[in-house]
Amino acid sequence: MAAPQDDNEGIDPQSHAKGGKLAKLETSDKPSKPHGSLDAVIATSGLLVVVALAIVFSAQLSPNQRAGFAGGVLGGAAGLLVGYGVGRVRR
Repeated sequence: MAAPQDDNEGIDPQSHAKGGKLAKLETSDKPSKPHGSLDAVIATSGLLVVVALAIVFSAQLSPNQRAGFAGGVLGGAAGLLVGYGVGRVRR
């Protein structure tokens, strides 16, 4: 059976040639770009509208409850769009 050192030498000969030191990770000087996707915001807003419509058409809630839930969900969709717009302006 071979010694453990012999097994490691065959795995990565380049690291042994450098004396076992790791290469420095190259980084760029440019700051990372924040991720902001209008598609995701529109899709999420659309989903919230669908949920609001489902609540409106549900017959299990009273009219006041349906109006409250629908208003909250639509307000969330509008807030998401406004928040995205403000974020775009600040960049």
